[in-house]
Amino acid sequence: MEIYAVNISKISYEKLYDLCLNNDPVEKSRIEKIVNKEDRVRSLIGRILIKINIAEKFKDRILDIRFNTTKYGKPYIVSYPDFYFSISHSGDYVLCAIDDKPIGVDVEKVKCFDYEKVVKRFFSEKEAEYVLKQDVVSRIYRFYEIWTLKESYIKCIGKGLAMSLNSFSIDVDLNKNIMVSYENEKKKHMFKIFDIGTEYKVAVCSLNKDISSNIIIMELNSLIQKYYKLCDT
Repeated sequence: MEIYAVNISKISYEKLYDLCLNNDPVEKSRIEKIVNKEDRVRSLIGRILIKINIAEKFKDRILDIRFNTTKYGKPYIVSYPDFYFSISHSGDYVLCAIDDKPIGVDVEKVKCFDYEKVVKRFFSEKEAEYVLKQDVVSRIYRFYEIWTLKESYIKCIGKGLAMSLNSFSIDVDLNKNIMVSYENEKKKHMFKIFDIGTEYKVAVCSLNKDISSNIIIMELNSLIQKYYKLCDT
C-alpha cells in the first residue's frame, strides 16, 4: 500500500495549461469541462499521480494509460482493472492511495461551520455521540474523523452516491479501534486516521489488514518534471 500527498497551492495557470496539453484527447476534454480552476488542478494532479505510478510499475507509456468508470462512477485503469486506487482532494492537498485490494481515501480541510445539522442528517446515534459528547473545541475534529472515515468506506466499496452516508455506521472505541456496521453486520474493512498538520484530516479504508502509517509527501515541481520525463519515453 502506498499513500501519496501533493500540495498544489503553488501551481500556476501556465503549468496547468501545459499539463492539459500533454494529456490524451479524452483526458484533456474531461479536464477542460471542469469550470473551477482549483478543481481542474486537483483532478489533473490526482490523475497524474496514478499515471506516474502505473508507468513506473508496469513500464507503460503515460499517454497510453486510459481511465474509465464503473456504473457507480468509480474510476479504474482500462488495462489494469485489478489495480486499485483512490483519489481525494481538499484545499491545498491532493491525495492518492494505491493497494492490491479495494481501497478508499478521503482528505478534508478542517473548517468551522454548522456541522451539527450534518450530524443529525447523516450520522448514526453512535457516530453522533462520538462527536457531540466532547468539549466544544474537540467536536469539530471528531466530526471530520467520522466524515472522512465514512467517505473512505464509500470509496472503498465503490458505490459512490448510490450509497447514502446514513445507511451504515462507523464505531470508534476508546482504544481508537475502528469498525463499520452495514445492515447490522460488522464488516471486515480496516481503517486508519491521519493528520496533515493541524488543518487536514485523512482517513483510509482497505480490505488489507495492514494500512501504511506513512504518507509520502511529493513536491509539486518534482512530480511535474517526472510526468514530462515519462511522457517523452
